[in-house]
Amino acid sequence: MQVEGPPPAEALAHRKEAVVNEWLARTLRTYPSHTARFLHQEADPFRNPVGAALKQGLPALFDELAGAMDATRIQSALDRVVRIRAVQDFTPSQAVGFLFLLKDVLREQGLWAAELERRIDLMALAAFDLYMECREQIAEIKVGEARRAVMVAERSLRGETS
Repeated sequence: MQVEGPPPAEALAHRKEAVVNEWLARTLRTYPSHTARFLHQEADPFRNPVGAALKQGLPALFDELAGAMDATRIQSALDRVVRIRAVQDFTPSQAVGFLFLLKDVLREQGLWAAELERRIDLMALAAFDLYMECREQIAEIKVGEARRAVMVAERSLRGETS
Protein backbone atom coordinates (compact mmCIF):
# COMPACT_ATOMS: atom_id res chain seq x y z
CA MET A 1 0.00 0.00 0.00
CA GLN A 2 1.38 3.38 -0.97
CA VAL A 3 1.09 6.21 1.53
CA GLU A 4 -0.10 9.46 -0.04
CA GLY A 5 1.80 11.92 2.12
CA PRO A 6 5.54 11.93 2.69
CA PRO A 7 6.94 9.93 5.57
CA PRO A 8 7.69 12.04 8.61
CA ALA A 9 10.93 14.00 8.31
CA GLU A 10 12.26 12.20 11.40
CA ALA A 11 11.82 8.81 9.69
CA LEU A 12 13.76 10.02 6.66
CA ALA A 13 16.46 11.62 8.81
CA HIS A 14 16.77 8.47 10.93
CA ARG A 15 17.32 6.29 7.85
CA LYS A 16 19.46 8.75 5.88
CA GLU A 17 22.74 6.88 6.24
CA ALA A 18 21.25 3.52 5.25
CA VAL A 19 19.36 5.01 2.30
CA VAL A 20 22.29 7.06 1.00
CA ASN A 21 24.73 4.14 1.39
CA GLU A 22 22.46 1.81 -0.59
CA TRP A 23 21.79 4.51 -3.20
CA LEU A 24 25.55 5.05 -3.57
CA ALA A 25 26.13 1.29 -3.89
CA ARG A 26 23.51 1.02 -6.64
CA THR A 27 24.88 4.07 -8.43
CA LEU A 28 28.39 2.63 -8.31
CA ARG A 29 27.04 -0.56 -9.91
CA THR A 30 26.31 1.52 -13.04
CA TYR A 31 30.10 1.48 -13.60
CA PRO A 32 32.26 -1.51 -14.57
CA SER A 33 33.07 -3.60 -11.48
CA HIS A 34 36.76 -2.61 -11.26
CA THR A 35 35.83 1.07 -11.60
CA ALA A 36 33.06 0.74 -9.00
CA ARG A 37 35.52 -0.77 -6.51
CA PHE A 38 37.96 2.10 -7.05
CA LEU A 39 35.22 4.73 -6.77
CA HIS A 40 34.03 3.19 -3.51
CA GLN A 41 37.42 2.57 -1.91
CA GLU A 42 39.61 5.52 -2.92
CA ALA A 43 39.07 8.32 -0.39
CA ASP A 44 41.36 10.93 -1.94
CA PRO A 45 39.10 13.36 -3.86
CA PHE A 46 41.98 14.36 -6.16
CA ARG A 47 42.60 10.76 -7.20
CA ASN A 48 38.87 9.97 -7.24
CA PRO A 49 36.83 13.03 -8.24
CA VAL A 50 33.93 10.87 -9.44
CA GLY A 51 33.65 9.02 -6.15
CA ALA A 52 33.99 12.28 -4.23
CA ALA A 53 31.25 13.89 -6.32
CA LEU A 54 28.91 10.98 -5.64
CA LYS A 55 29.76 10.84 -1.93
CA GLN A 56 29.04 14.56 -1.58
CA GLY A 57 26.20 14.93 -4.07
CA LEU A 58 23.95 12.04 -3.06
CA PRO A 59 23.65 13.00 0.63
CA ALA A 60 22.97 16.62 -0.36
CA LEU A 61 20.25 15.50 -2.76
CA PHE A 62 18.72 13.28 -0.09
CA ASP A 63 18.67 16.23 2.33
CA GLU A 64 16.74 18.28 -0.22
CA LEU A 65 14.41 15.39 -0.99
CA ALA A 66 13.59 15.14 2.72
CA GLY A 67 13.55 18.89 3.24
CA ALA A 68 12.86 22.18 1.52
CA MET A 69 13.72 21.20 -2.08
CA ASP A 70 15.79 24.37 -2.45
CA ALA A 71 16.43 24.75 -6.19
CA THR A 72 19.88 26.29 -5.73
CA ARG A 73 21.11 23.51 -3.44
CA ILE A 74 19.62 20.84 -5.70
CA GLN A 75 21.30 22.40 -8.75
CA SER A 76 24.63 22.51 -6.92
CA ALA A 77 24.40 18.88 -5.79
CA LEU A 78 23.27 17.70 -9.23
CA ASP A 79 26.06 19.67 -10.88
CA ARG A 80 28.66 17.70 -8.91
CA VAL A 81 27.33 14.40 -10.23
CA VAL A 82 25.79 15.10 -13.63
CA ARG A 83 28.68 17.16 -15.01
CA ILE A 84 30.98 14.16 -14.54
CA ARG A 85 28.47 11.61 -15.83
CA ALA A 86 27.88 13.78 -18.93
CA VAL A 87 31.46 13.25 -20.09
CA GLN A 88 31.53 9.55 -19.27
CA ASP A 89 30.36 6.74 -21.53
CA PHE A 90 26.70 6.90 -20.49
CA THR A 91 23.55 7.41 -22.50
CA PRO A 92 21.44 10.35 -21.32
CA SER A 93 19.09 8.01 -19.44
CA GLN A 94 22.01 6.25 -17.77
CA ALA A 95 23.66 9.56 -16.85
CA VAL A 96 20.61 10.80 -14.93
CA GLY A 97 19.20 7.38 -14.05
CA PHE A 98 21.02 7.34 -10.70
CA LEU A 99 18.13 9.43 -9.35
CA PHE A 100 15.58 6.75 -10.20
CA LEU A 101 17.62 4.18 -8.27
CA LEU A 102 16.61 6.09 -5.14
CA LYS A 103 12.96 5.18 -5.67
CA ASP A 104 13.63 1.47 -5.20
CA VAL A 105 15.84 2.11 -2.18
CA LEU A 106 13.10 4.15 -0.50
CA ARG A 107 10.52 1.45 -1.24
CA GLU A 108 12.75 -1.24 0.22
CA GLN A 109 13.42 0.86 3.31
CA GLY A 110 9.68 1.34 3.87
CA LEU A 111 9.94 5.08 3.26
CA TRP A 112 8.01 5.33 0.02
CA ALA A 113 5.45 8.09 -0.54
CA ALA A 114 3.88 9.64 -3.63
CA GLU A 115 5.31 13.05 -2.70
CA LEU A 116 8.85 11.60 -2.67
CA GLU A 117 8.29 10.18 -6.14
CA ARG A 118 7.20 13.61 -7.38
CA ARG A 119 10.27 15.21 -5.80
CA ILE A 120 12.63 12.66 -7.34
CA ASP A 121 11.01 13.22 -10.73
CA LEU A 122 11.57 16.98 -10.38
CA MET A 123 15.21 16.35 -9.55
CA ALA A 124 15.51 14.06 -12.57
CA LEU A 125 14.11 16.73 -14.86
CA ALA A 126 16.61 19.24 -13.49
CA ALA A 127 19.38 16.66 -13.94
CA PHE A 128 18.41 16.09 -17.56
CA ASP A 129 18.46 19.84 -18.25
CA LEU A 130 21.92 20.03 -16.69
CA TYR A 131 23.08 17.00 -18.67
CA MET A 132 21.94 18.64 -21.92
CA GLU A 133 23.73 21.89 -21.04
CA CYS A 134 26.93 19.94 -20.43
CA ARG A 135 26.61 18.03 -23.70
CA GLU A 136 25.98 21.29 -25.58
CA GLN A 137 29.14 22.77 -24.05
CA ILE A 138 31.10 19.69 -25.12
CA ALA A 139 29.72 20.00 -28.66
CA GLU A 140 30.66 23.69 -28.78
CA ILE A 141 34.19 22.88 -27.65
CA LYS A 142 34.52 20.21 -30.34
CA VAL A 143 33.26 22.59 -33.03
CA GLY A 144 35.76 25.22 -31.88
CA GLU A 145 38.59 22.70 -31.98
CA ALA A 146 37.58 21.59 -35.48
CA ARG A 147 37.49 25.21 -36.69
CA ARG A 148 40.95 25.87 -35.25
CA ALA A 149 42.29 22.72 -36.89
CA VAL A 150 40.88 23.79 -40.27
CA MET A 151 42.38 27.28 -39.88
CA VAL A 152 45.79 25.81 -39.05
CA ALA A 153 45.57 23.44 -42.02
CA GLU A 154 44.58 26.29 -44.36
CA ARG A 155 47.48 28.44 -43.13
CA SER A 156 49.84 25.54 -43.60
CA LEU A 157 48.64 25.01 -47.18
CA ARG A 158 49.14 28.71 -47.94
CA GLY A 159 52.61 28.57 -46.41
CA GLU A 160 51.77 31.00 -43.60
CA THR A 161 53.50 30.78 -40.25
CA SER A 162 52.13 31.89 -36.92
